[in-house]
Order: sequence, then C-alpha cells, then structure tokens
Amino acid sequence: MDSVAKMIKLNILLLVIAILAGCGYQLRGSASLPEAMSVTYIKGLRPYSDLVNDFAHALRTRNATVTTDQAAASAILKITGNTTEKLVLSVDTIGNVLEYEIRQTIRFSVSGPDRRDLLSEQSLSLSRDFLYTSTDVLAKAREEKLVRQTLQENLVNLAMLRIASLKQE
Repeated sequence: MDSVAKMIKLNILLLVIAILAGCGYQLRGSASLPEAMSVTYIKGLRPYSDLVNDFAHALRTRNATVTTDQAAASAILKITGNTTEKLVLSVDTIGNVLEYEIRQTIRFSVSGPDRRDLLSEQSLSLSRDFLYTSTDVLAKAREEKLVRQTLQENLVNLAMLRIASLKQE
C-alpha cells in the first residue's frame, strides 16, 4: 500500500514538472546588461551615497565591472536626481499622524565614453505607505528606514531593467 502511494506521488510530481516545462516557465533571474555596460563609471550627485552603492552592487550582480576611472569606462551611468518625500496620509480626530507615505524619485541616464547617449534621461518614482503610532517611535523609525531602503533597491532594480532593454534595441 505504501509503495502505491509513493508511485502516485511520483507520477503527480512528474506530471507537474512536465506541464511547467511544456508551458515555457522558467525563473526570471536577473536581466543581462548590454555589452556597452561591461565597464561602467557611476557619476552620482554624491559619490559615496547609498544610491551609488546600490547601483554599483546591481551592476556587479549583473557581471559588469564598476570603475572609478571615467577614462577607462565603456559606459557612464549618470545619476542626475534623487529626491525623497515624506507625506502625511491620514490623521486621527485630534491631529496625530496615523499614516505616512514615502515617495522617492530618481533620474538617470547612460552615455558612452564619447558622450553619446545610450539611454536618455529616465525618471522613475515609487512610493510606499506605512502606519505610524506615536507610542512606538523607535520601532516606527526602524520601519521607516527599512521602507526607504527597500524603496531605493526597487528603484535601482527598475533602472537596471530599463538599462537591460538597451540590449534588445
């Protein structure tokens, strides 16, 4: 009886694998970058900011070399803007804040070493909401920091997808 149940489970597993393979399903993975981005110089508003570090990490993850020598670069990723806003979304009847929205917008472009635009200036914006309670100030400060970090990482990943689209053009 036990061996029959194992055979049924194995057959179901094989059926699921065959269906997934037949429909073309595959894990997304990270988008590969165009050859022009193989050695990239990042020109940021602030050279050692978290945003520049996140872009450098994303480029290295996609097998690009990040250089500090602009003359040796095959592409220049120029960060032209980075703004973050914290907006009040809701308040209670006595005016205490209940909910905030954090919105971040980045602007960037990619050019070749000859200053020819590979990707004209792009603007990406994301926002996230989070609840706030005045009785839990330290925890909410940590939560806000985490929301800001996640928001920025998501923006960098969206920017990498835009840059990866250069490959298909």
